[in-house]
Amino acid sequence: MAVADSQRVRSVARQIADASAPEVLANIIQVQNEFEHPQWVADATKAMNARCGNFSATMPRLVDEEVGPAGVPPGPGLAPGPAQPPPPVSNDETIVFAVGTPVFLVQNNAIDIDSARAEATAWRQILTAKAPLLNRGMASIGRVDVSNFDNPFVGTAWVIDDGLVITNRHVANLFAQTSGAGFTFKLGFDARTPIGADIDFLQEYGSAATDPVTVERIVWVAPDGLPDIAFLKLAQDSSAVGRVKLQLASEPPPAKLPVAVVGYPASDIRFSDQQLANKIFGGIYDKKRVAVGNLLGVGDDNITHSCSTLGGNSGSPVIDIGTGQVVALHYRGIEFIENDAVPIDQLKRCLARARGLLENTGGVVMADNSGGGSNQNPGRGGITFTVPLKITVEIDAGALPTLAAAVPMPGSAQNPGSGFGPATSTPPPGSPPPTREMTLAAVRTARALLANREDVVAVKPGYRFENGKITDERAVVIAVRRKVDLGALESRGVVPLPSYVDGVRTDVTVASTADLMGLSYGDEAPPAWHTSYQKRPDLPLTRRKTSTKFTVHTGPDASWPVLGPFLAATTKSLVVAMYDFGAVNVLNGVLEAVKNKAETMSLVLQMGGKVHAGDFTDYEAVDKIREEKGDKFNFAPASIGKAGIFDSAYHIKVAVRDRAAMWLSSGNWQSSNQPDVAPLANPADASALRLYNREWHVVLEDKDLSQLFEAHILRDLEEAKAAPETVAGEPLVWLPADLTVDEAAAKPRYFQPLTDTREIDVQPVLTPDNYIDVVLPFIQSAKSTIYFQNQSFNTKTVGDDYRKLLDALLAQQKAGRDVRIIFRSFGPDDRDTISSAKDYGFDTDKIRKQNNCHTKGIVIDGEAVLVGSHNWTTAGTGFNRDASMIFYDRDIAKFYQEVFLYDWDRIGPTKIDESLPMPIVVTAANETTPHPGYVAVPLSEILGR
Repeated sequence: MAVADSQRVRSVARQIADASAPEVLANIIQVQNEFEHPQWVADATKAMNARCGNFSATMPRLVDEEVGPAGVPPGPGLAPGPAQPPPPVSNDETIVFAVGTPVFLVQNNAIDIDSARAEATAWRQILTAKAPLLNRGMASIGRVDVSNFDNPFVGTAWVIDDGLVITNRHVANLFAQTSGAGFTFKLGFDARTPIGADIDFLQEYGSAATDPVTVERIVWVAPDGLPDIAFLKLAQDSSAVGRVKLQLASEPPPAKLPVAVVGYPASDIRFSDQQLANKIFGGIYDKKRVAVGNLLGVGDDNITHSCSTLGGNSGSPVIDIGTGQVVALHYRGIEFIENDAVPIDQLKRCLARARGLLENTGGVVMADNSGGGSNQNPGRGGITFTVPLKITVEIDAGALPTLAAAVPMPGSAQNPGSGFGPATSTPPPGSPPPTREMTLAAVRTARALLANREDVVAVKPGYRFENGKITDERAVVIAVRRKVDLGALESRGVVPLPSYVDGVRTDVTVASTADLMGLSYGDEAPPAWHTSYQKRPDLPLTRRKTSTKFTVHTGPDASWPVLGPFLAATTKSLVVAMYDFGAVNVLNGVLEAVKNKAETMSLVLQMGGKVHAGDFTDYEAVDKIREEKGDKFNFAPASIGKAGIFDSAYHIKVAVRDRAAMWLSSGNWQSSNQPDVAPLANPADASALRLYNREWHVVLEDKDLSQLFEAHILRDLEEAKAAPETVAGEPLVWLPADLTVDEAAAKPRYFQPLTDTREIDVQPVLTPDNYIDVVLPFIQSAKSTIYFQNQSFNTKTVGDDYRKLLDALLAQQKAGRDVRIIFRSFGPDDRDTISSAKDYGFDTDKIRKQNNCHTKGIVIDGEAVLVGSHNWTTAGTGFNRDASMIFYDRDIAKFYQEVFLYDWDRIGPTKIDESLPMPIVVTAANETTPHPGYVAVPLSEILGR
C-alpha cells in the first residue's frame, strides 16, 4: 500500500480506540491527558518512529478488484503518493497500544491481573470480572516444544477435541512432512532421528514446572491456499483431569468484541526494534501470556484483532472474553499494523475433516514391510484402503512426496500401470451414465483415497470437459496444483490418479480459488447475508417519464471522454457514492472541478479499495480532496460488514453535479474503469479492449432524478457517520493475466455515445431497496430475447430472493426465449462457474466468458435495458449498496444490444484454458503486487459473494 507505516500505525490506533470498551477508552484518554508521561512512553514512541522510518518503503501496494494486466502505465498528471512526508507517530498512539492492548502473565493456569502495565487500569478491572471464563480453559493451551531441532519450541497449540490439538500449518510444517500414509515427522538435526514434538501445557513465568504431552500423530496439515491450520493427535494417556477442550463459538463474532489471545510470544528477531518489543512484553518471552484487545474487522475469510503478539503466538486461540469461547485461530501479526486470524466457521469445517481422518484410522494402513501378504517385492509397500471397499495398491513409497500434479492414466484402471484396483474400475459396457447421487458417492470415495496426496487440492463433483468444453457426462473432478502429462508423470515416479472411481470417470483440472479456500467440499456452511438498512418511503424510487438530455455510452470506448467534461462543468456541488476511487486522471478532474471556494463536495466511499500501479489509494484520494476543500468536504467511509449497514460492499457508482445532472455506471473511478484514453480517436487500435474494462455508463441532465439519488447518497453519508467502519481487510487472489486466448479474432469496434434530448421512461433501482421487486418482472416480461452481461453469475451460493431471479431467467430459457449470458473470465475459476450453471439447469452453449467484463446490464427484447452496478449475487441483488436504472426506451436498448452482440461475437464460444496456472490466494496485509503475468482481484468478486 502506498501509505507510510506511520499513517497505518495511526490508523490502527484510531481503530483500537474506536473498538475499545468505554471504560478502556476513558483510561486511554486519561493517560494521554496527563501533564507528564512516564519515560517508557517517550522511549516507545521514539522506537516506533524509528521502526516506521526503517520499514515504510517496503509496504505493499494493494491492487484493484477489476484490474487490467500488470504493467499498464499510469495516466498523466498528478503523481501518486503523498505530497509531504506523513507526520510521525505521537505519544498518543503509543499510549493507545500500551493501555488499550496490554499483555498479562499466567500463573498456575490463571491470569495474573497485576502483571500488566500499571496504567492499564480498565483492562485489569474487566479481567478481574471475566477471569474465571478465561481460566477455565487455560490448562488446555500449550507450547509446541520440539526435540532434535534447532529451536526448543515453535508455536502454540490448544485442545480443540478429545485428544486433538490445533495449531498453524506454518508451525507444523517445521516438523511435519507428507508420506504415502499421511504425515510423518521430518528427520531432525542429526539427520537420523525424527523430530519429536510435545505440547507443554504449563511453561509459566517464574516456575520450572512442566506438563508435556507427546504428539503421537500428525493428523492433517492443510495445504497452501487453505486456512493456516494443522491438527495433531496427543498420546492416549493425555486426558488428564482438567484438560478440557476449548469451547467453540456457535456463531461468527461481532466486530469490536473484546478478546484475548493466549499463547507463548517468543523473542522474535524479526521484530524491527527489540527494545520496543521488550517494553511491550516486559522482556518476558516463551512463557504463557494473555494479550487482550478487540476484534477490528470480521470477514468470512479473515479476522483482524488488536492483541499484541509475537512469533510464538502462532496457533493461539482468540477467545471471547465475555464467554470464554474461541472465535478464531491467530496465525500472523504485522507489528502495530495488523493481526490476522482464521474465523471460527473455517475452523469448524477443517475440524470436521480432521475428525474424519481420525475416525478412519483403520481405513489407511501401511502394510508390514517385513514380508508376507502382498508385499512380495522388498522395494515396495502395500497400502490397504477401506472406503468401504478393500483395495490393495502397490506404491513406490519413495515417490510419494513428489509435488508434481498427477493426471489419470487413459483406459481401464485395471491396467497394472495405473496403480488402482477394483474400486477404481471402469463401469460395465452399456452402463447408464452416472447420476448425481452416484457421482457424489464416488467423490466421497475419492476423497478418502486421495486425502494425503499433496498434489491434490480438492475432489469435487462436476462434469468432464473435452478440448476445453463442458460435456454432459458427470465426473469426479480432481483439482491439482499443476497438470502433468503421463510421460512426465512416470519419469518422476509419481503414481497416476485413477481414471475411474466407483465406475465414475475422473477429470483432472487445475485448482480454482474455491478449491484453494476449501470451499469445494459441499459441506461448508452457507453464507449469512446481512443488512441493517432501513428503506426510505420518503424517497420513493418510482418509475417515471421525464424529458431530459441523456448520454448513454460504453467503456473503454468513451469512459473518460464523457466523465471528464461532466466533472468539469461543476459550478456548485459534487455528490459522489463510490466503491473504489484512485485513478489519477479522475482525481485531477475532481480537484479541478471543485477548486474554487464556492463548490462543495460530499463523498461516501468504501475505504481500503485495491489499486493497481499508478493509482492512488482511497485514503490518499480522500486526503487530497480534504486538503483542497477543508470544511467544504463532507465525507464518511461506507458502513459495511456484520456490524455495519450493508453486507459486504458499498458497490454503488454514482455522481451528482449541481443537483441537476447525474452520472451512473457499472465502473468505479479507477484506471481500469476510467483509463485516460480516447479509443474513438484511434479506432483501429484494439489495445483498449484488451487492457481495460467493458463498462456501461449513462449521464442524465434531469433535475428530479439527480436530486433523488443525491438525497439517498447524503442519507447514506449521515447514517455512515453514525455507524462503525468495521470490515476486515479483504483477501486478494492473483489470477493469470493472459486470458486472451479464447477471444475470437475480430476487427476492433468502438461505439460513439448516443446523445439526445427527449422524453424517456425510466425506473430508478437501488439495493437493498427495490432490485428484486422491479428486475424480476422485468425479466419475466421478455417475449423473445434476454441478453445478460455481468461480471458475476453466481449459481452456487444462492439466497431465497436471488433464487427468484435465477429461476425467472432459467424459465425464460426453458420457454424458448433467446437467453444469452456473458460473465467475466476469472481464469481457472471459469470451470466452476460454467459447471454450477449447468447444474442449475442453464444451457451452457448460451454462456460465454469475457475478459475484463465489468458491466452489469440486461437487454430485454431490444426494447428495454438495465444499466448499473448490481452484480448477480445474493449480496449484490439484495444486501449491498448498488444503483442501476431500467430504461424502457427502444433507442437506448438497441444501443446496448448492439454492444452486447459485438462482444458476443468477438469473444466466441466458451472454451476453458487448461494450461493456466492455478490462482494464488493472498491477503491484504501481504505483498500484493502480483507476480509477472498475474492480476489481482478481491476474493469476494471471484467467489461471487
